[in-house]
Amino acid sequence: MNSDRFLLPAPVEALLWKLGRLLFHGVGLAWQLFMVAPLIIVVVVSFTSASYLMFPPPGYSLDWYREVLSLSWIRSAVTSSLIIATCATLIAVVIGVLASRVLAKRPFRGRGLVEYLVLSPLFLPGVVIGFAIFNVLVMIQVDRVAMPQMIIAHVMITLPFVIRSVWASMAGADISLEEAAQSLGATPAQTFWHVVLKSARPGILAGAILAFTFSFNDVTISIFLTSSRVTTLPVQLVSHIEYNPDPSPAAISTLMIAITLALFVFLARIGGLNAFLER
Repeated sequence: MNSDRFLLPAPVEALLWKLGRLLFHGVGLAWQLFMVAPLIIVVVVSFTSASYLMFPPPGYSLDWYREVLSLSWIRSAVTSSLIIATCATLIAVVIGVLASRVLAKRPFRGRGLVEYLVLSPLFLPGVVIGFAIFNVLVMIQVDRVAMPQMIIAHVMITLPFVIRSVWASMAGADISLEEAAQSLGATPAQTFWHVVLKSARPGILAGAILAFTFSFNDVTISIFLTSSRVTTLPVQLVSHIEYNPDPSPAAISTLMIAITLALFVFLARIGGLNAFLER
């Protein structure tokens, strides 16, 4: 069969190509606006002089940033979030580095299944994970131990970020460096500490930053596990918005956006973000 009969005339093909590019850029621009516009509105509203949420603001003031410091729950919520995120990140980094070493060292039977299991929290909805963890804790009757159960749950959801980035760094490392270190008399422990970890440092740092950021900002899982004694900043923020529609949550959200952007800028500068995206 002659394939020339299916070819479009050059002017038509050029027109379709231009329309396709226009559609692609239009959808990309719409998506960017859809993602960025709400953040911009939150930042602008945080500087409002009004006592309620409205856009555009009637005036601008820093009063709501001062009001944030006077909230009764802000210090306890921030402290709990920092403790949970820090502990979860440290545990996830230790487990993630060891798991990545096993996965990157050599192929083994069932590695695909192990990879799917450890990365599954990236694909499952957070509400499903949170509800499942809550039910398990109720069944084994440890649902009243708020802080430890929150840390365990956050380790589960942050571990894939660490494994993904560290695994990519270890898989791309030069194996001859390990062989050279061992041939010069280094023990396996010394080789792992001075060679493997050093070459995987960007991936470890990237995974730690992503894990900490995700844990600190999590709502969908934490909301199932909070108690009257232990609650996180995002969960408390949602509760505050429900009963007090003032602009103070916008000020807190703006601070969280600024901190998150600073972490990701730092992550991009050290090249760790590429390690996460490579796998």
